[in-house]
Amino acid sequence: MIFLYIGLPVLVVFLILYTVQTTLQKKKSEQVKTETRHVLESYGKLQTEHHHLILEINDQKYQILYYVVPVNQELTINSKIIWEIRGSGKSLLVNQKHFLSSPYPKIVIVYPTEMKMKRYINENEMEFITYKRMFYNMYVIRPEELEALLKEISHA
Repeated sequence: MIFLYIGLPVLVVFLILYTVQTTLQKKKSEQVKTETRHVLESYGKLQTEHHHLILEINDQKYQILYYVVPVNQELTINSKIIWEIRGSGKSLLVNQKHFLSSPYPKIVIVYPTEMKMKRYINENEMEFITYKRMFYNMYVIRPEELEALLKEISHA
């Protein structure tokens, strides 16, 4: 009986909070995709090939990928296909073989995290990822770096 008076209202509040949070995250994700598509279209031809978003600039095609890393977590690229997401004492290794499988060079847009992104150069060396440097046939950038990258690519 006490569950009905205390547990049920608490459960309802948690469900409402979860629904609101999920809706806000989805809205933010759609906003990032819409804004970046407008920027991409202003620098080249944007098209879809086999469910992949492709940008063509100066006769070069790039696959556009979106990758979500939660706000208080950081991305470390350990190798071409193994990426690590770290946050609050836990670490998640993600195999990106399928994500990165197309033959085109990639522009990976990472959001909403604001943490510095890093990558391993070898077993002992690590560097911060910058939008200007391509590695493993991809650029890894934040949404606000997209226009600067596209300016460099289009003038190259």
